[in-house]
Amino acid sequence: MCGIVGYVGRQSAAPILFEGLQHLEYRGYDSAGIAVLDRDGALAVLKREGKLRDLEASLTEMPRGSAGIGHTRWATHGPPSERNAHPHTSAAGEVIVVQNGIVENYRELRAELEPGLAASGRSWQSDTDTEVIPELIARALADGLSFRDALAQAVGRLRGANAVAAVYRREPGRIYAARQGSAGGIIVGFGEDEMFLASDLPALLRHTTSVYHLEDGDIAEIDADGVLVSRGGAPSFAPQPTQVNLDPVAVARGPYRHFMLKEIHEQPRALSDTIRGRARLSPPRALPADLTFSELALRNIERVLVIGMGTSLHAAMIGRWWIEQIAGIPADFDNASEFRFRAPLLGPSTLVVSVTQSGETIDTLGAISHVRERWDAPQLTITNVEGSEATRQADASIVLRCGPEIGVASTKTFVGSLAALYLLACRLGHAQGRLSDAELSGRLEDLLTAPSLVERGLQLSDRCASVMRQFTAASNFLVLGRGIEYPLAMEAALKCKEISYVHAEGYAAGEMKHGPIALLDDGFPVIALAPRGPLFDKMMSAIQQVRARAAPVIAVGDAGDAELDELVDHFIGVPPTSALLTPFSLSPVIQLLAYHIALARGLDIDQPRNLAKTVTVE
Repeated sequence: MCGIVGYVGRQSAAPILFEGLQHLEYRGYDSAGIAVLDRDGALAVLKREGKLRDLEASLTEMPRGSAGIGHTRWATHGPPSERNAHPHTSAAGEVIVVQNGIVENYRELRAELEPGLAASGRSWQSDTDTEVIPELIARALADGLSFRDALAQAVGRLRGANAVAAVYRREPGRIYAARQGSAGGIIVGFGEDEMFLASDLPALLRHTTSVYHLEDGDIAEIDADGVLVSRGGAPSFAPQPTQVNLDPVAVARGPYRHFMLKEIHEQPRALSDTIRGRARLSPPRALPADLTFSELALRNIERVLVIGMGTSLHAAMIGRWWIEQIAGIPADFDNASEFRFRAPLLGPSTLVVSVTQSGETIDTLGAISHVRERWDAPQLTITNVEGSEATRQADASIVLRCGPEIGVASTKTFVGSLAALYLLACRLGHAQGRLSDAELSGRLEDLLTAPSLVERGLQLSDRCASVMRQFTAASNFLVLGRGIEYPLAMEAALKCKEISYVHAEGYAAGEMKHGPIALLDDGFPVIALAPRGPLFDKMMSAIQQVRARAAPVIAVGDAGDAELDELVDHFIGVPPTSALLTPFSLSPVIQLLAYHIALARGLDIDQPRNLAKTVTVE
């Protein structure tokens, strides 16, 4: 995710904006910019491709003004360039905006706004999705709305999770902010005769520990004296700040009861962080900087082997599916602990991909060494820890940027690994000519909806809790899936075992008749992953067979699927999506189901017995 900062007060804004952005550099970025307003409404917009130090070095003096916003950007829509860097202004230059997130419907909005721009003799100033936001605001202002209401109307038109900060030249003593969804966090910081804004705490803590977190749907109007928040149609209110406990653990866990729950809710942002800069739409590029193999080497790949352990193995299984379906390349997966003791048939035309959350998992490292010592096969590792042993041993690496994962049960690194594997499939398919530029762009646009799918899945937490409270006495679960959902069934079962100590098994639904069906009775609940797709009828048949044995069925399927809802005992509706993207819509739900049964049982969710975050012994 990109970084946002803002300041309004009595000090010079520009140095504070630069300092705040420096504290957000850990997120990664490929361009940066600031916009500063002085008291007379004079505007300075400074932006540049590259690092903050490049932007600072290009200045002969800091712009004057005591209000402003700043941003660091990973390119998605449009390549890294000064033209595409934030902030973006309306064509008339009155509205200035920075944004985190993806405007999923930007094409429709651009088409809607295009005639008005053309009629006024103006044109788009960038290739980004962000630029529709200042134009939407400007149009609402022209209709007579206040800036606050214009911002609210504009953000309400956006599809996807977004955070927006804005300034208006006619109100030089104010900054505005809006939050839509959990991928777009915004924090307001309170000072004495000054106020701050940031997308993450590190940018604020040098100046203040008194903060307010905007909630989904909030619009904030901020001046040097304080902040007013609008939420829906309710009257504006002045929120009460809370004091941030500077204890690192307390800061890290925030308002959540457990780290696992926090990390489940961080997944939209973790996905955005993983994707940023790696999925570019114009021109279409996947992993433009991460894969250091030559294009010739990528074209010569004839087979891909993906290895991992535990949750990473389940990600590998889904990755195998995408590599076959998207890239059209034969692919396999293997358990790293077993692979290292086999004599597989590998060579320079087989790409070996290791998936390891920590980059230090002993069996996965052993498998990497096994390949390096015995075969001349190229190796890529996918990990969340830069500089880990896996990154040092492999030929190339994709570092997820999900942020620290404290809970022992992996959640956000699972979906981050999925995003990396999807991008890998796209890169390989394009390099080998199996995906045209247009097809690659379409696949990447699909991936950009993944944070929104996860975001909407998180809204089902209460429903998951109410369902699982009915099964706290169950000692067994069977989780069924078909096709790309089969590895998710295994992951759901693993999560139940890890944190709730319930015996659970993930099975391919077609395999149920070959043994597990003998266990079913009215005390053996079955979770069925059944979104609409090519194998939906097969899943319905399996559910019918479960129902015939009186076993209670919890179905996770497309929201609004009345046929499935009527058939089962408990139905959880996830956002419908294409067959290849169901892992993103289903992942938060299977994690929440496991979390809530563990919570109902009163267990230590973050530190389950007998488990370690990083398995460094065999």
